[in-house]
Amino acid sequence: MKPKKQKAKSLMIAEYHAEALRLAGNVSASQRRFFKVAATYGKELEPDGLLAGARV
Repeated sequence: MKPKKQKAKSLMIAEYHAEALRLAGNVSASQRRFFKVAATYGKELEPDGLLAGARV
């Protein structure tokens, strides 16, 4: 058997990124709005207390 050729780390990252995008599917308009709000406001709009869920 031939030994596997080592790939550059950046090439592996690019391949994993492309595969993740392929497997993720399309992002709906609603999801896109959630992402936009999350990027704009950060943790300010995150729920806290009882709205955040039960503590484990």
